[in-house]
Amino acid sequence: MEAERVDLATRAIIIACVLIQLAVTLGGPGFEMAISMGGGLIPARIGGSLVLDHAIPAPATLVSSIFLHGSWAHLGFNMLFLAWIGRFVEAVLGRWRYLLLFFVSGIAGGLVQVALDPGSPIPVVGASGAISGVFAAHAMIFGRSGGKGEFARALQLAALWIGLQVATGLVLNTDGGGIAIGAHVGGFVAGLIVALPLARAAIARRFR
Repeated sequence: MEAERVDLATRAIIIACVLIQLAVTLGGPGFEMAISMGGGLIPARIGGSLVLDHAIPAPATLVSSIFLHGSWAHLGFNMLFLAWIGRFVEAVLGRWRYLLLFFVSGIAGGLVQVALDPGSPIPVVGASGAISGVFAAHAMIFGRSGGKGEFARALQLAALWIGLQVATGLVLNTDGGGIAIGAHVGGFVAGLIVALPLARAAIARRFR
């Protein structure tokens, strides 16, 4: 599978996230805070209990928050895993179905996070929920195509991702914020649900 020739969407997402992070960094701490509050997913805004001036509409933050990251380390960790897994999933799904998977997983993850902590005024940022969905799709697609052994390996890879996220959350979560574990789990479940419907035709053509 010549994944390197069909990973334009994966590369575009990575480039967009890096450029946004660079702009936020160059803008300084005040600009970073304004972007985080205005474009991050704040559960209390989605529920209507918090209203902010000079911020994009609350529902739009379910998408904008995917492209924002709390630090370069946060960004690097996410983009490394996306570059590793995303190109293979994109090669099977095709560009537009892959983007649909990515954004559906990211939005679903955000909604789960809001449901778990609806009154939180703390912005949630990062592509981890969307990437969790890509991991789930990888497990479903390549597990189905490669038999039980490949399925086990794919699930191990997905479990590694979720495990790393949960472990990081347990270490870093504080009263002031941290890893949005609900977004990761919600994105993963969404990926499991939508992966095979999106990929069924491609899987049938390639692996029959």
